Amino acid sequence: MSPSTRQNTIRRIPLIAVSPVLTVALVAGTVTVPAHAQAAGSSALTEAVGEYLPAILPAVQHHGAPVPEPLSLSDYGWYISDLSSYDGGIYYDVVSSFSDLRDNHPEVMKDSLDTVVDVNNSADPETVRRAQVDAAADDGNLLTALSDAFGSTLGEALRTSLQEHRLPKTRTLMDSGYLSRAGGLASSTLIEKEIFNYDRPFVVAPDRITKHTGGGNEGLYDLSGSAAFPSGHTNQASWTTTLLAVLLPELAPQLLARGAEAGYNRMVMGVHYPLDVVGGRMTGQAAAADRWNDPKMRTVLTQAGQELRAELEWRTGMPLAEAVATDTPYRSTGVAVGEYTSRMTHGLRRVGDPEAPLTVPQGAPELLVTAFPDLSWGQRARVLAATALPAGYPLDDQSPKGRAVGSWQRMNLAAAFAADVEVGQGAALMVNGRPA
Repeated sequence: MSPSTRQNTIRRIPLIAVSPVLTVALVAGTVTVPAHAQAAGSSALTEAVGEYLPAILPAVQHHGAPVPEPLSLSDYGWYISDLSSYDGGIYYDVVSSFSDLRDNHPEVMKDSLDTVVDVNNSADPETVRRAQVDAAADDGNLLTALSDAFGSTLGEALRTSLQEHRLPKTRTLMDSGYLSRAGGLASSTLIEKEIFNYDRPFVVAPDRITKHTGGGNEGLYDLSGSAAFPSGHTNQASWTTTLLAVLLPELAPQLLARGAEAGYNRMVMGVHYPLDVVGGRMTGQAAAADRWNDPKMRTVLTQAGQELRAELEWRTGMPLAEAVATDTPYRSTGVAVGEYTSRMTHGLRRVGDPEAPLTVPQGAPELLVTAFPDLSWGQRARVLAATALPAGYPLDDQSPKGRAVGSWQRMNLAAAFAADVEVGQGAALMVNGRPA
C-alpha cells in the first residue's frame, strides 16, 4: 500500500465512538451474548456474561470490607478520548515509520523475522505455558493473567477479589475484554492493521515457526487473515498496565514489565514479530495517555484506582506501599526496569540518527503525576527525557512530523517511574544523580 493510499484510507475512516454497551446491561438487567452461547443453555449464558460483562455480576460482601459500587449510568457515555488525539482519531501517526522500515530497511525486517523465530523455537515449557495464558486473556480475565505483577500476596488478593466480583469499576474499565470502557475502537489497532496489512510470521515462514497449541488456544493459528502490525494483544496489555501503573505507582515498574512480558509472549507463540510488539507498546501507551489526559475519563479511572487500592489494603491489612515492600515481588524494581528496557527494542539494530533530539509526547508527562505529584508538567517531561531510550532504534520516527508529535518508542516509563528525582534551587532537577 503506497503512502498516498494509506493516507486516503485514514481519511475514509469514520470517526465513530465505541458504543457504551454496558449501559443496556446495567439499566435493563440484560446482556447481549453470542448466539452460540444462548443456544448452549444457561450455563454458557452465565459464562458469557462473566467473560464479557463481569462488572455486572453480584459481589460477595464481607463484614468490615469496602462496599463495591459500580460506576454510575452517566459514566458509560461519550468520552473525548474515545478518539485518539492524533490525525484521523486513531494511532497511525504513532507508528507510521513502520512503512519506511518495510520499504527501505530489509535488514531490519530480516532481523525482526529471525528474532521471532529464535524466541519461538527456544522457549522452554514454562515460558510457553505463560504465553498460552496471556494469549487466552484478550477477551476477558486480563487482570487475572497479569495479577502476578502485583507480587505473591497482593496478586493472590487481587485474584480473589476478581473472583468475588468486588472490583466493578476496575473490571468495567480494564477487565471486560474488548468491551473494557477504558479501551475502545481507536485504541484497538484494528484500523492500523488494515492500513499496514503485514502478514504474520507463521504465515511468512511456516516451516520456521513452532505452533504452541493448547492452553485454550487451539484456534490461535487461524489468524492468517489478520494482519500482524501492530500487535493488538501487546497494545491491550500495554494500555492496561500503563493505566494501572499510574493508579498504583508503588507497583509501576513491575506492572509495566509484566505488560512487556505479555508482548514478548506474542513472539513466543510465533504470531508477532518484535516490531509488532514495539508498535503495540507505543500505541497502547499513547492511548493510555489520551485516556489519562481526558478529565472525564481520569475521574472514573481515579475511582477505579481508589476501589482497587482500598480492596488490596483491606485484604492485606496495611497500606499498599507497606504491603508492596513486604511482599515477594514479580520482579525487583531493578530487574523490572532492565527487562522492560531490553524489550523496548528486542535487540534490533539502530537505523536512525543516534544523536537525534528527543520530543517528549505532549500527553506523556501527565502519566507521572501520581509518582511525582510535586513536579510540574515540564519537570516531569525532563524526567522522561532523562530516562528515555537512546535515539535511532526502529520506530523512533525522526521525520519532521515524527519529531513534532514526539517519540513513544523512546519513552521508558518503567525507568521514569523508578527514577530518583531531586529538586534543587530554582529550576535545578537531578534524575538518578545527574542534572536533567
